[in-house]
Amino acid sequence: MKRIIIVIALIMTSAASYAQIKSASLTASGLTCSMCSKSIYKALVKLPAVQSVQEDIEHSSFEIVFKPGSIVAPDDIKKAVTGAGFAIASLKMTANFANTNVENDAHVIIEGNTYHFLNVSKQTLSGDKAFKLVDKNFVSQAENRKYKKYTNMKCFETGMSENCCHSDNKKGNRIYHVTL
Repeated sequence: MKRIIIVIALIMTSAASYAQIKSASLTASGLTCSMCSKSIYKALVKLPAVQSVQEDIEHSSFEIVFKPGSIVAPDDIKKAVTGAGFAIASLKMTANFANTNVENDAHVIIEGNTYHFLNVSKQTLSGDKAFKLVDKNFVSQAENRKYKKYTNMKCFETGMSENCCHSDNKKGNRIYHVTL
């Protein structure tokens, strides 16, 4: 009987945290011309998860659509942008959530990556919802410091799972910090 309850709890937890990342809005910094924008565009379209990229040269921004069923890792996007010689000023991702419970300091696994929600009231996410990465190298230092006050967990500083993190993560796994 105990095993059945554990299996049911695991199934309910998995269903509650299911989400698929569909798209992203990226603003880059350091661009000075259309060639700069083209360099980032070329780097982004090479990513295996990317279906399409629309660039807005005037605002140094890129709308990225991911292939259905693909695994999206924000660090891959960051590596593509920095590999092109630029930095990320902002990265907002949109995922399709299926009754996913979030609140401040909640860890949610999306496509195998752990997202730590900050400055978020307790709520259930359903349907398409955008969230913003607030880790170092995804926002300005000032904005990153702003979100530090919403957690005492060491993972915010390191970007890696620590002993303070919930049991759903092994120490040393990558954690992305996000807000709605």
